[in-house]
Amino acid sequence: MTDAFMEASLIVGVVNIGLTGVLFLLYRRVYAQTKATFTFALILFAGAFLLQNVLVVYSYLATMPLIPEPLSPYLFGIGATEAVGLGAIASTAWR
Repeated sequence: MTDAFMEASLIVGVVNIGLTGVLFLLYRRVYAQTKATFTFALILFAGAFLLQNVLVVYSYLATMPLIPEPLSPYLFGIGATEAVGLGAIASTAWR
């Protein structure tokens, strides 16, 4: 049986995938306009975060029954904190 924190962690993981996808697209658009190496590095940064978040969601789905319930609030906290940071970065990049 899964608990509410693990289900919330999955939702936050999907939100993080969306945020990193937005970052990737924004940075790609800026790189197409400027060809700056720093922007290319930001594309790699966003791509790494995207891959990491896809792996997190997959691992949660694959191992959810094995994760002890006392650990799930911490996993949710980690994902939520990452979502806040990615949201701040995406908001700044959008401007």
